[in-house]
Order: sequence, then structure tokens, then C-alpha cells
Amino acid sequence: MVQNQSMATPQMDPLLVPLLGSQNESESDSILTQLLTEHAEPLIKQIVSYKLRVYISRSTPTSLGRDCEDICNEVVVQLLTRIADLRSNPEDKGIHNLRSYIAVATYRACYEYLRRKYPQRYSLKNKIRYCLTHQKELGLWETEQEEWTGGLAKWITDKSKPTDNQESTVRLRQLQSSPQTFASTLPNGTAMGMNLADLLLAIFKWVQQPVEIDTLVGVLAELLGTKDQQAEQGTDTDDRPVLAGIADQRTNLAKEIDQRIYLQKLWEEITQMSRRHCAALLLNLRDEQGSGALDLFLFTGLVSLKQIANALGLSEEELAGFWNDLPLDDNAIAEKLQISRQQVINLRKSARERLSRRMVQLGF
Repeated sequence: MVQNQSMATPQMDPLLVPLLGSQNESESDSILTQLLTEHAEPLIKQIVSYKLRVYISRSTPTSLGRDCEDICNEVVVQLLTRIADLRSNPEDKGIHNLRSYIAVATYRACYEYLRRKYPQRYSLKNKIRYCLTHQKELGLWETEQEEWTGGLAKWITDKSKPTDNQESTVRLRQLQSSPQTFASTLPNGTAMGMNLADLLLAIFKWVQQPVEIDTLVGVLAELLGTKDQQAEQGTDTDDRPVLAGIADQRTNLAKEIDQRIYLQKLWEEITQMSRRHCAALLLNLRDEQGSGALDLFLFTGLVSLKQIANALGLSEEELAGFWNDLPLDDNAIAEKLQISRQQVINLRKSARERLSRRMVQLGF
């Protein structure tokens, strides 16, 4: 009875409580199977299928199903491992929102997979994101469907957004299915040799509507001849995959340790700032893909939900109430802090500059 009360804390998703509280192995297996088939696997497959199909739709389509299956299995194994840890250590930091936990794990598995298998495309995506956020005529924003989209900077404001019309819809389809159709409209009939910013500007002006960033990656990869070297099949000896797996695990472990050290120092520096600075920064914190990144501190076990709430000057219940809405935009943060939107922007800028200086001083 005491154990169940301990599990039913704000940090434990109600879906997990029956599983973690069960003392019957047969019952536990049944609950776990239901949890996977009804809640975990459908969400994992949905995210993986979408991310891979959009990202690599024009390359090696025959391997797409196998790639999706590999990533899905990887995320399921991660989830099972985490649940096993919770069952053996009931006092360990819980999963307060299972769906959020699964989604974050799946997105990260997708991005890590794409980074490894398609390094050139991954690098191209980073260059596109940088260009969209550092060229005054270009912009990057998140849509209501939670997709990161690029376009002309003037489209970010509602009044300047282009209206959907048949011509722009047709051109977007042409861009996706046959990028060379667009390339033929360029001065030299090719995108080769063009500055990336100029090329993106030309795309948006031709299509006359925003384009989802993963679509841009696929289009530009074809226009610029960006290709990743595929591993040759059937060349490994029987022991090479095992040795490679050991090497990969050691590399990943080193990266994980480095990341934890960095995040620990980062959190220490963040908590040295005022609560307003913390809120302006953390409530809008995003990773390089534009997704909410505050949960990274929680999922790595570095801090608890209570510690995050304290840094923000909130109670655990208040933070949990809008956790799934993170990251918040400036207007929402301003409302919570009861200050102006510009003050939020100024606070976050000041916080970032301070953190940047401090992390450099610390050798990161």
C-alpha cells in the first residue's frame, strides 16, 4: 500500500502505476504488453515513419521499412530498460508523462540514426537551419502542427503570410517530386555553385509559400548533389559486427559522460541566475531540432522536477500543469512572469550571453 502511494507521485505517469505496483509476474507481463501495443508502439511507429519518409524520401526507398523497424526496436528496448530500472528501483526518478518520454526518445533516436547514416544530409540540414536564422530575408518558425518550416522572414507575421492558391500548391508538389523543374528556372539552369542563402530565397519566391525543413533537406540534397556513402553489403567477416558494436558502445558512453558533465555545469550556472532569467531561458529552451529541451535535464537524471520548478519559482504542480506545452512562446512566458514580451526577450538574451561567457571560461 505504501509502495503504491509512493509511485503515484506527480513524477509517475498513471499508465505506469499499475505495472510498477503489480507483484504478480503474469499480471505484469500482461500490463506491459498492453502498454506497448496500445500506447508505445503506435506512437513510436508514427514518429519514425514520418521522420524517415520525409527526410530520405528520395533515397534508398527499399531500405526504408528496415530502417524504420530498426529504430522502433531501439526505442522499445530503451523504454523496456527504463521500466525495468523503475521496477527494481521504485524510488528512482519516475516518468511523469509517458507519451512525452516516448516521443522525446523516438525523435532523438531518429536524429541520431540519420546523423550516423546520412552525415552529409544531416550537415546540410544544420546549414539550412543556420542560414534561415541568420539571414535577414529568411526565417524559421514552428507551425501549429509542430513542424519546423522555412520561408521569407516577412511571412512570419500573420499579415504578411502568403495565401494558399492552386499555383503555389502545384509548385510545392513539383519541388518535392522534381526539384530539377525548379532548377531550370535559375539563371544558369542549375543550383550548383549558388550561395545557400540565395538558393533558399529563390525557392521561397518560386514556390510562394513556406516549406517544411525536412523537405528542404531532400530537395537541396538532390539539387546540390549531396550524397552519403552507403556501407557495402556482405563485406564484413563474422566477428566484425560484434567488434563494431563494442566500439560504438564505448564511443556512445564517452559522449554520454561528456554530455552529462556539460549539462551538470550548465545547470549549475543556470541556477546562479535570477528566477526571471531562468524562466525566460528555460521555458523557451529548444534543442537544435527546435523541440523542447528542458526535459533533457530531467530525463538524464541530473535534476528532479522539483529542482526545475524551484529554479523557475514555481511549484511542481504548476510546472507539471503546462509541461506538455513546452517550449512556450514569448507571449506565454510574459503572461506567466507578468512582464512585457520585450522584457522576456531581453532577459533571455542576457541569460544566454552570461551562460556563453561562463561555459567558455569553464573550458567548454
